[in-house]
Amino acid sequence: MAQNETEAAFQQLSQRLIKEHWDFYPTAGSRIGKHEYDGRLPDLSPSQIARRKRELRHGLAELRTLDANALDEAGRMSYRMMELFLRRELFIFNDLKPLENNPMRHTGYLNVSGYIRRDYAPLEDRLRSAASAMRQAPEFLDVLDHALAGNLSSHVVDMSVESYSGMARFYRVDLAQAAQGVKDSEIVSGFDRARESAAAALDRFVERLKTRGTRGPDGFAIGPELYSGMVATGEGLEASLGRIAAIGQANLEDNLARIKEVARSISPDHTLTEIVEEIGRNHPQAQDLIPETRDMLEDIRQSLIDFDVISVPSEDRCQVIETPTYMRYAFAAMDSAGALETKATESFYYVTPVEEDWTTEQGEEWLSNFNYDTLKIISIHEVYPGHFVHHLHNRYGRELPLVNRVATSYSFTEGWAHYAEQMMLETGYGEGQPKLLLTQLLEALVRNCRYMCSLWMHTEGMTLDDATRFFMDNAYMAELPARREALRGTFDPGYLNYTLGKLMILKLREDYRREQGSAFSLKEFHDRLLSFGGPALPLLRPVLLDNPGDSAI
Repeated sequence: MAQNETEAAFQQLSQRLIKEHWDFYPTAGSRIGKHEYDGRLPDLSPSQIARRKRELRHGLAELRTLDANALDEAGRMSYRMMELFLRRELFIFNDLKPLENNPMRHTGYLNVSGYIRRDYAPLEDRLRSAASAMRQAPEFLDVLDHALAGNLSSHVVDMSVESYSGMARFYRVDLAQAAQGVKDSEIVSGFDRARESAAAALDRFVERLKTRGTRGPDGFAIGPELYSGMVATGEGLEASLGRIAAIGQANLEDNLARIKEVARSISPDHTLTEIVEEIGRNHPQAQDLIPETRDMLEDIRQSLIDFDVISVPSEDRCQVIETPTYMRYAFAAMDSAGALETKATESFYYVTPVEEDWTTEQGEEWLSNFNYDTLKIISIHEVYPGHFVHHLHNRYGRELPLVNRVATSYSFTEGWAHYAEQMMLETGYGEGQPKLLLTQLLEALVRNCRYMCSLWMHTEGMTLDDATRFFMDNAYMAELPARREALRGTFDPGYLNYTLGKLMILKLREDYRREQGSAFSLKEFHDRLLSFGGPALPLLRPVLLDNPGDSAI
C-alpha cells in the first residue's frame, strides 16, 4: 500500500476507533466537546464490557494490518498513540479490573458539573442533559455494586465512601441553584427530581460500600507485574521497576540536598520549618486573592515572552474565578475547554477562597497556603506555561490529528506542568528569589514522595502508615496532609507520573540539546514538544532525536 493510501486508511480507522471509544464512554465524548454524547452514562454491565473487549481486540488487529513504516514520522507516532490507547483500555479491563476493586475510578462519570458551568447551549438544554445523566445514576451504581468484589481494601473503601458521599452532597446542595432563572417549571422540576433520585441512589451505594472493606487496610497493592503493565501501556515506558525506582530515588536525594542548601542561604540560623512558616505569612488578603492572582498571571505570562522560553500562541486569557463549591477540596485548578469544543471555548483558573463562616484563624491558615511564592508556583503549573499554555498549543498550534487530541498520557500532561515549575526557576524569572526556589523544591519533593510511595506501596509492601511518615520526613508535611497524599496512592498508583513525566522531559531535553549543539533553542524545544498534543513521552524520542537510545529515563 502506498504512503498516501496508508495514511488515508489510518486516518479513517483511527476516527472509527475513537468513535467506538466515545460510544462506549459517552462522558468522554461530551467533555471533549462532542455534545451529541450529552446526557449519557457508560453502560459497564458484563455484557457490554465483553462486547467492548471484543471490539478492542478487533480494532488492534485491524490497526496492525497497516504498515506503520509507510507513514511519515508524525504519522508513525500517531499510529503508536492509537495502538497504546487500545492496549491501555484492554489492560484496564483484563488486568487492573477497577470495576472489581477500585470504585474510585468511576466517580467521575457521575460529575455533571460541565453541563452547568460551560455555556455551550441554552441553560434549559444543558439542564435536560444533566437530568438525563442523573436519572441513569441508580442503574449505573447498581452495575458497579454487582461488579465489585466483597473484599476491598478498607483504605480504598474509606476514600470511595468520601468521594461518593461528596457527589451526593454535590447533587443536593451545589446543584440546588443551578436552575435559577429558568422559567419552564417542567424542566426545573424534572432536574430537581433527578438530583434527589441520584443522591438517594448514592446514599444507598455508600451504605453498601461500607460493608466491603474486609480485606484489611493494606490490600490495595496491584503488584509488580500489573505495575509494570500500567507504566508500559499507560506511558509507553518499557523499563524495569528497579531502574524506575533508582531514577526516582536519585532525584529525591538531589532535591533534598538542594532544599537544605537553599534554606541555609536564606537563613542559616532557622530551621526549614521556620522558613516555610515565614513564607506562609506573606500572602494576599482574602478580598484580594482573586485580583492579585489575575495580576500575577499577567506578570508570569510576560516573563515567558521576555525570557523567550516558549511561544504563547494566542491572546486568550483564562478567567480567574472562585472555585465552585463542589471542587473546594482543591486549592486551585485549571479547567480548560474540551479539545474539540467549538462554542464554550473559555478556560477557568479556579482559586479557592476563604469561606465566610470560617474563623479568623482558619482563614489565616488557608491563606498561608496561598502565600505569594506558593501561588506563583501553582500558577506556573496550572496556567503559564503549564496546563493552560499546553491547551493553547493544542487549540491554536498546527492542526492535530484526532488521535493526538484524544490519546493523551498522564505522564505528559502532568509531567509537562510539573516540569514547567522547575524550568521557570531555571530562567531569569527566579533570579534573586531563594524563597521562591525553596517553594518550588517543596512542591517537587511532594511529587518525589508520590513517585516512591506509589512504587513501594504497590510493589514492595509499604503500608499507609509508612507512606504517611515518608511524606512527613521527606516533603516536610504535617501529618494530616501527608496522610491524604498517602491515601491517594492507594487508589491512584499512577500519581508517580508527575515526577516520571518531568524526568522523561528533562532527559529528552538534555539529549536534544546534545544533538543540536550550538543550534539548541529552549523555546524551539518546548514548541516542538507541545506540537504533538500529549503523547506518551517515549513516542516523542524517535520524532525529536536522531539517536533516540534505548531508554526514555
